[in-house]
Amino acid sequence: MNTRYHARVTQRAAIYCRISEDPRATELGVARQRKDCEALVTARGWTLVGVFVDNDVAVLTATAPRPRYAAMMAAVERGELDRIVAYGLSRLWRNRRERADAIELLKQRQVSVTLVRGSDLDMTSAMGRMVAGMIGEADTAESELKSERVAAAALQRVERGKANGHVAYGWRRERTRNADGDVIDWHDEIDRAQANIVHEIVERLLAAEPIRAIVADLNRRGVVPPRAALRAATGKPGGTTAHVPARWLPSTVRKIALRPANAGRMVRGRVEFGDAAAPRIIEPEQHDRVVALLNDPARLRRPVRADPELTGRTIRPGARKHLLTFGIGECGVCGAHLKVATRYRGRNKTHPYPTYQCDGPRSCVTRAQAPVDDLVERVVVRRLQEPDARSLLTRNDTEARAARQRVAALDAKVDRLQDDYDADLIDRRRYERSMARFRAELAAAQREATRRVRGVAPELVAQLAGPHAQARWAALREPTQRRALLEAMGVVVTILPARGGAGFKPESVRVEFVQAEAPGPAQTVEEPA
Repeated sequence: MNTRYHARVTQRAAIYCRISEDPRATELGVARQRKDCEALVTARGWTLVGVFVDNDVAVLTATAPRPRYAAMMAAVERGELDRIVAYGLSRLWRNRRERADAIELLKQRQVSVTLVRGSDLDMTSAMGRMVAGMIGEADTAESELKSERVAAAALQRVERGKANGHVAYGWRRERTRNADGDVIDWHDEIDRAQANIVHEIVERLLAAEPIRAIVADLNRRGVVPPRAALRAATGKPGGTTAHVPARWLPSTVRKIALRPANAGRMVRGRVEFGDAAAPRIIEPEQHDRVVALLNDPARLRRPVRADPELTGRTIRPGARKHLLTFGIGECGVCGAHLKVATRYRGRNKTHPYPTYQCDGPRSCVTRAQAPVDDLVERVVVRRLQEPDARSLLTRNDTEARAARQRVAALDAKVDRLQDDYDADLIDRRRYERSMARFRAELAAAQREATRRVRGVAPELVAQLAGPHAQARWAALREPTQRRALLEAMGVVVTILPARGGAGFKPESVRVEFVQAEAPGPAQTVEEPA
């Protein structure tokens, strides 16, 4: 032991305690460490100036947040400490980068380390720093070996179709125990109440209901969100803190809807491992549609969204709240999309009213929004009441399936090309040329797949057809749902120039049902009487 340490009997010491896992937040582990460290400080006659505790924090990765450790090192930087006391060196560092940075700082500030289960490490000497580095490297190797074992076991479970971590929302975990009560195996079964919520979320999204409306409804009904449900089932925190209230959030609904496990697929690290052992909640085709819907670039919330068809014009994200904007309605003069603009009537122009207006550079046509929407709704409802209405509403399913098959085929080609290059069967020039072509085709196919599944799910739209179409149209809760129905039916509304003075001219609004499968004249429906 270096006798130089005893020359300064008033050394300022700080205690650092950490434990990697404390799932029940009991803090018993750090309490034991603190007790032993305080006893050592008292025995040495040092002055205790601070206790820094990070509970339930692993430190193998450089990004693991340790707020109390950071506060202690800040005190070292300010020259407020002479010594750090810890139970073992692994409580301080297992991360190589963090260890190297800390050793350098301790050297500069002449702060040494004392271990309850170990010895004094003089960070002002080369030998002390070398010993700290050697012990720390052994700790790092131990953690990395453990991580490799854990990762191998996790991969083995995934290959068997079993999920890692806690049970996911929608299932419950059934455990098999031996005679001593130890868990020797487990499997997940459907939790009917939670699975019904997952199914409801997917169906409402496919019915073009906005996420914000679904979130508001779930919270209004008092449906327990996933984290709170996990905490209630296991007694563990489940990731919920004071900053994360027990309520549904838009991100929660989105994550729930996008899970491959919903459709019985096992995916880890974007690699698909086949069928999951747990039973599926929704059909695979439903999952494919909701993934394409939520990943549609048009859903991204941006200040403005460029539309190449408008030759540089832009469309606001909020435009989808109107029935005919964003592509359903178009100008009968120049073919541009429609936008909503406010006009005023009255002698003093004090009565505002919304209008549909050509979004082209000349603003060719303008019509009051309310009578146009009313006309379109009556035409659509009448079309839904006709005997052959279902033929309009089911064509998207076949087209979407074909588009998804095209994406899968191109994905397979890209994989085979990569395998050929890795095996030196093709040179780099040919590889890059072919990969560029395949990626362009794949991007186009993905856009087509996304376009084909836009609109209400076919099985849900088909329920709108028939003699009760009027009531079912009125029951659609959100403007986006009505828009999605028009998209599914292939509705295109054209605003034509009107003559003959003031007042709404029904003949200036043309409603067509464009057939997507084969080119030809569109089906035009006249205004109902």
